[in-house]
Amino acid sequence: MRKLILFITFMVSLQAFSAAYLKVIYIADHKTECGTKKCYLIRDTPTDTFTVFDKEIEGFSYEEGFEYCIIIEVQTPGISEPALPFDSSQVKYVLSEIKSKTRKNNADTLKKTIVSIPDSSKWTLYKLRMKDGSTKTFTIQKAFLQFNTGNNIVNGNTECNAFNAGFSADSTSFKFDNIVTTKMACGKHSIEPVFLDMLQKTTSLKITSKLLYLFKGKTLLGLFTRKK
Repeated sequence: MRKLILFITFMVSLQAFSAAYLKVIYIADHKTECGTKKCYLIRDTPTDTFTVFDKEIEGFSYEEGFEYCIIIEVQTPGISEPALPFDSSQVKYVLSEIKSKTRKNNADTLKKTIVSIPDSSKWTLYKLRMKDGSTKTFTIQKAFLQFNTGNNIVNGNTECNAFNAGFSADSTSFKFDNIVTTKMACGKHSIEPVFLDMLQKTTSLKITSKLLYLFKGKTLLGLFTRKK
């Protein structure tokens, strides 16, 4: 009887994570702040929006500056088909295969292009081109951008939600990518949709000692003032 109990105990422990399936995910070239740590940004396809993933992936050695496409084994408690959400705290994630690892923007080239943006600067929104083509001026400045050129990252606030994005540049162009925001409900008159649309449409920028201009072609989308 004792041996039978030990055998059953062993089998139960062996099957604790026996329900598993493989999943392909794409991982951004930078991490984002989430609570007291930095988290992955992942998506299911190359065209999806990145979402925050705060779990660890066993066996995966992440190197910032590279985008990954990997296959992970998602292990869930129990022996039947898993019914838990993908990001459940009870789920274990194990690297199965790295399908691709692609270097993103060269940081040295980027620094040469936008070296006039100090990492510590906070750029607050002063003027914003609205969807009807009018320009709105802000005397109370809540929305802002803050660049980290060392990691090709910009953080900020839309006036309603915090956001995180990557950015790339060369001698003639500039763009934001991989934009991720928190999910607080915004008021009916929030400028957040227009602010995010501005980031997505930006193709170039101009910087002076106190002003930052974002353009789409020759059209000014947003004007920011520098706060130390």
